[in-house]
Amino acid sequence: MFKIKRRNVFIFSLVLVLCFISYLNYAINKYASLETSNDFEKYEENKLAKVSITNENANEIVNEETSNHLNITTNEEAKDIAIVDSNNNQIADIVTETSENIKETMNNNYNTKRTNYFIESRLNMDLEREKMITLLNEMINNDRTDDINRKAASDEKMKLIDIMSKEKIIENLIKAKGFEDALVFITDHSINVIVEAEKLTDSDVAKILDIVIRETKFSADNIKISNKF
Repeated sequence: MFKIKRRNVFIFSLVLVLCFISYLNYAINKYASLETSNDFEKYEENKLAKVSITNENANEIVNEETSNHLNITTNEEAKDIAIVDSNNNQIADIVTETSENIKETMNNNYNTKRTNYFIESRLNMDLEREKMITLLNEMINNDRTDDINRKAASDEKMKLIDIMSKEKIIENLIKAKGFEDALVFITDHSINVIVEAEKLTDSDVAKILDIVIRETKFSADNIKISNKF
């Protein structure tokens, strides 16, 4: 009987020891878990702080680069504006250069097929006029342009628009006389008329001349009429 009691005590003691060990392991693990959790939170906070600092630095770099780019662009635009800053001679130079480019293309294209000739010459003329209007607009809109030159640029632009309108009217009137196509180029001192026709009779020239003089008031001496076929 006594042996049984000792054995029970032994078993009971062993159970207590095992329970204590289990509890001790549980407490250690829990503490370690909490400690790990705290460390992880601190790690995350530090990580986020570093990411935030990195982003701020990146934004500062981007802003600085953007600012530098804008400054460069502004400076380049300022240079362009300074170049565009006009005077009457510059306006005259633009008009002269535009006219010479158009004449050169018309002459260079003269050996091309007649259908391509009228299309290419008209396209080139439109492009040169668009460039000229763009330059005049830059002068007009430039704060550094004085009132006199701004008015001169504006007058030149309106004159060019009027010339382009007259050219189209004359071309349509010539085609209404039975010609397949016609190209009219008006400058300050002369008018070139090129008609798509195998040949021009005196009667044809007289009819075309009458139209051009009536619409432009130019002298016949300053009007050149030729054919392209």
